[in-house]
Amino acid sequence: RGFLCEATGSPNSYIDTADRLNINDHELSELLTQVYVSGGFVKPAEATALFDPSAVRNRGLLIGARDEPTSNLAGVVILVPPESPARRVAQGNEVEMHLLGVKEEYRRRGLGRLLVEAAVSRAKNCNYPKMVLVTQLSMESAHKLYETTGFAHVNDIQRNGRDFRVYALAL
Repeated sequence: RGFLCEATGSPNSYIDTADRLNINDHELSELLTQVYVSGGFVKPAEATALFDPSAVRNRGLLIGARDEPTSNLAGVVILVPPESPARRVAQGNEVEMHLLGVKEEYRRRGLGRLLVEAAVSRAKNCNYPKMVLVTQLSMESAHKLYETTGFAHVNDIQRNGRDFRVYALAL
């Protein structure tokens, strides 16, 4: 696979916190723009505010994945704790997962699954009772990933004129 993951104990992984991976603002913005804007999920005009690196980092714990041979940033996910003002649907002591994204050239290798597993593992280690996430209806491959990693579709919501699915996982 070319990726290593502490959460699974794989000897080939390179998934860790943004601080330990030295993820810089430019590569974070580039990845999110490629995944969400080029992917057609976010309008370019919205991207500047949504993907401001300091705002993204302030949401919670940024977990990244680097390609082992090149050290390129290949994917990210954010674990948003209960005390974060960035939470959208979590209640009480629940944790949220935000902005799962894998660059096009690293897809279909299991990296998205490894990032989800790393976020779930961290949340379990912090004794959160449940993890929730919100995803756009058009993100069908993400829906399949969440469902195969144990998340259940629990609700549909509408925000800013868009429809979203809410998924949850008891930890």
